[in-house]
Amino acid sequence: MHGTEWRNDSMVVVFEFLSEEPIENLITCMNFKVDKLVLFGNYDRVASQKEKTECFLKRYCGVKDVLFRVLSEKDLQSVLSVMRQEIEAALKQNAELYFDITGGESLMLVAFGMLSKEYKTPIHLYDVSKCKLIELNEGADKNLSKDVEQQKIELNLEAVIEMHGGKINDSLHKETKTVANADAEKDILGIWEVMKRYSASWNLFSQFMRDHMQADENGEVIRKEATVLQALKASPSNFSSVSLLNQILDALGEAGVLLDVVHAAGMYRFSFKNRAIKSYLWDGGSVLELYTYLRERKSATECQVGVYLDWDGVLHGPGGGDVFNEIDVLALHGYIPTFISCKSGNMSPQQILHSFYELDTVANRFGGKYAKRLLVLTMELTKVYQDRAKEMRIELRFEK
Repeated sequence: MHGTEWRNDSMVVVFEFLSEEPIENLITCMNFKVDKLVLFGNYDRVASQKEKTECFLKRYCGVKDVLFRVLSEKDLQSVLSVMRQEIEAALKQNAELYFDITGGESLMLVAFGMLSKEYKTPIHLYDVSKCKLIELNEGADKNLSKDVEQQKIELNLEAVIEMHGGKINDSLHKETKTVANADAEKDILGIWEVMKRYSASWNLFSQFMRDHMQADENGEVIRKEATVLQALKASPSNFSSVSLLNQILDALGEAGVLLDVVHAAGMYRFSFKNRAIKSYLWDGGSVLELYTYLRERKSATECQVGVYLDWDGVLHGPGGGDVFNEIDVLALHGYIPTFISCKSGNMSPQQILHSFYELDTVANRFGGKYAKRLLVLTMELTKVYQDRAKEMRIELRFEK
């Protein structure tokens, strides 16, 4: 408690705007122990936000009482009247009042300013991106940071998605999108180094492996050279170079993920180090996703890869018609989530724009206005697409 002697004889009541942005409604209660929160907003916003906001405040923040009051969007006197009623009711209960104007809109900002002066009530707001408390206490008798007991409710990714009305569906998570141990991490980084060298051909190589290099039950691949050459010649994917295939196989052998690589004497022979390696090589994009996950988790509060996000927050089970989106990597830094999409190889103009809009839609739905958007690529985009990404607040990272 940082040496502060907290006053426990009064109920702590915070009045604030009901914002469209969930974190703005919650951040004070995540940092201070609040007994009652009164949220003011228009009818539509109260109707859409009430249930999930109240649930989060009580479940995570320990707020005992949450009250929502509908206010006029145009009539200042009506707004003042409703707010005064709640202020007087709180004062009769010997409550300590604090006004939170984080994310506030013009009419209510005016009302809070007038009432703060009238009742000598402290006003504060949060810079959410920095988790910084800004106190505006001129003329007030109290101070939030000195007179209210602090707490620190740490967010995790599950809670971030929940506050936006969604849910992480762990049952859909693929086993191949897991880094089980240090050995698996070393293997992924080894494959990534090979992928970087052959980034333009990697997805085609992966497809060829999946279609023509099936392993037996022991994880071993044995093919006649003539069979492989015929498959290369017939490949519709423009992956037809014997030399390129051999170079990639040799490089993966040197990385230690393919064992006993042979392409001589009329035969192709090698073994996958384990089942996970086979999955990584068959799914061309998974290596970039896993590499990005390993990179992001070094600095993130929490990081997950291959995350399925349920749209309405209710899991109906198999055949239940759940609507979901998959995000390649989801990272959290403090209160700010980063939604990361990974795209390997060349993309058509349509694919580029689709990746932009898909990432933007998911980030808006499950992360709100503070969410960051990152698109990780192995091939650079032309300036026109770089400019479009900037307009959409999408950061581009070109991995080489």
